[in-house]
Amino acid sequence: MPIQPHLNHLIAALHRRRWPAAVASGALLALAFPSHPDHPLAWLFAPLWGHLALVPLLCTLKGRSFKGGFANGWVAGAVWNLLCLYWVAHTQGGGPAVVAGTALMAAYLGLFPGLCSGLLAALGARWGHRALWLAPALWTGQEYMLSLGELGFPWLLLGHGQAAWPRLIQHASWTGVFGVSFWVVGLNVLIYLALATQRPRLLAPIALCYALPLLHAQFAIAAQPAQHIRVGLIQPNITLEQKWGPRGLENSFAALEHLSRQAAADEPALLVWPETALPCNLARRADCRDRAFALVEELGTPLLTGASDYNLALNEPYNAAFFLTPGTVAMPAYAKMHLVPFGERTPYRDDIPLLRDIDWTQLTGDLGPAEFARGTRRTIFDHPDAPFAVLICFESIFPDLVRRHVGAGARILVNITNDSWFGRSAGPYQHALINAMRAVENRTAVARAATSGVTLFIDPYGRQRQATELFVPAAAVSDVAVARETTFYTRYGDLFAQGCLALSLAALIPLYRQVS
Repeated sequence: MPIQPHLNHLIAALHRRRWPAAVASGALLALAFPSHPDHPLAWLFAPLWGHLALVPLLCTLKGRSFKGGFANGWVAGAVWNLLCLYWVAHTQGGGPAVVAGTALMAAYLGLFPGLCSGLLAALGARWGHRALWLAPALWTGQEYMLSLGELGFPWLLLGHGQAAWPRLIQHASWTGVFGVSFWVVGLNVLIYLALATQRPRLLAPIALCYALPLLHAQFAIAAQPAQHIRVGLIQPNITLEQKWGPRGLENSFAALEHLSRQAAADEPALLVWPETALPCNLARRADCRDRAFALVEELGTPLLTGASDYNLALNEPYNAAFFLTPGTVAMPAYAKMHLVPFGERTPYRDDIPLLRDIDWTQLTGDLGPAEFARGTRRTIFDHPDAPFAVLICFESIFPDLVRRHVGAGARILVNITNDSWFGRSAGPYQHALINAMRAVENRTAVARAATSGVTLFIDPYGRQRQATELFVPAAAVSDVAVARETTFYTRYGDLFAQGCLALSLAALIPLYRQVS
């Protein structure tokens, strides 16, 4: 049976039914990101959906103005973010406002793909199908803008979903994750044009889009470096009530010490405890500090642990990590530099005095911002086998922040996090996958310790191993490759994304002249 008439009918239907088409794009984009393994449709989630998810949305833009294109893109973006980030509403301790806040967040994040599709529709009205060749640059430009500022949230960058297939993302060592997003959008455009214009010759460039990354991976993925550091990761699986309730410090130490002694049998050169593993101000509470140092001396192994610190000048706490080594009382620390907006600090409260007076706990229950102080100093911990940097939870989603750590001298990356807030949802799996992209961008291995999972190791090429299950105590020990040299992306940052943004702005000049 000839397939072309059916394709023609489908394309025509998508042109007519713009809202269902936009919703379909949002749903397909969501399928390109990880789900929880127990999801009844887990078998359906795969990065491949990202390669054609934008095709329905592109079908809706023909003959549309900026306003119409923006509306369709916003619907697709809002649906996508709501389906992927539903776990934010699941966050433990939140009230009804957190559920409403999740919907508002999805609506806000949908503005970015909305802007992209609106501009693409306006350009298409002027240049026809030729405007579609600007789609990868327009999309990459809006993703780059999404990564900036205190409200930046580059969680669902298209490239992040592709990190599950390491052989297709190795060019991120040159372009960062934004180059992978550019590639994904380019595939969508080629597939759309092949369907809409009925040109089979476009199948050749589509095939080439797959062949080139695979060919590059053949040369990029080499044998592991000869130098390694053996790292032990501790997943204590302590609940919020066990940690912060009565005897919380004792509960935490009991779980951490037991698992650390278990890991010590495999002779790690570094032990890692997760974010806020110790519910105390480690620098100011002597009994907590002495017990941690006692374990370090007993095992003869350096320890990195998450704990609180304090900024006396600002009278605000830090979300911090401390490095304890045998034979010394020195305890270098790193304070989290990029805080979770509305979770750890109210965005722009330093610039807008009115925001300092809002009592968020009245709206969000236990999830009112803790108003942590923002760390200002980049710390590279001096381990004799490999200097390393720490990414505390949310920080791992910011490409530029991570590459600056590596550029400052880190030869491995350690991500400590507490994803237990998100329950048995897709959140921990999405967060873990994002770390794989950071590894590829910087050719630097990542060791990730999470309170309740997912704890895992990621090699410099984004390949994951020894991933733990959620909500089980675990101790994982493995050799971690020590990076030998920096990548183009580490050295020069987001030049590719900035170039895409500049190209997008230049393409808008004719529209500006037309309006004026």
